[in-house]
Amino acid sequence: MQQIQLPPLADGQTYLHGRINKHGDVEHTVLVAVNDERLPRDLQREWAKSIGGVLYNRIDALVIYNEHLDLVKPEAYWTDDDVEWDPAFAWCQYYYYGRQIISHKSAALRAVAVSRFTI
Repeated sequence: MQQIQLPPLADGQTYLHGRINKHGDVEHTVLVAVNDERLPRDLQREWAKSIGGVLYNRIDALVIYNEHLDLVKPEAYWTDDDVEWDPAFAWCQYYYYGRQIISHKSAALRAVAVSRFTI
């Protein structure tokens, strides 16, 4: 059985997962950094962009919950996913309970930045 070739990682980075996109390419997702400073979501998005990443999504949050719980605190972290029915809210991952909940985007929460790329 063929294995996915893992990309080289910089110090402090953690490989989260690879998925096959609609073109058949492997899209890799790597955790770049965790920001434990509590900020509104727009400011967390700016932070992630400033270090060359993006906020993680709800799937990435579940991978961390299931496989890398030691990388985060038992707190709430923003995702980059908006709530479909109300643009004032976004999804977040609450690691203490393991639930994904919604919060007003102005709430001050922590964040995880990831990088996505294909090789």
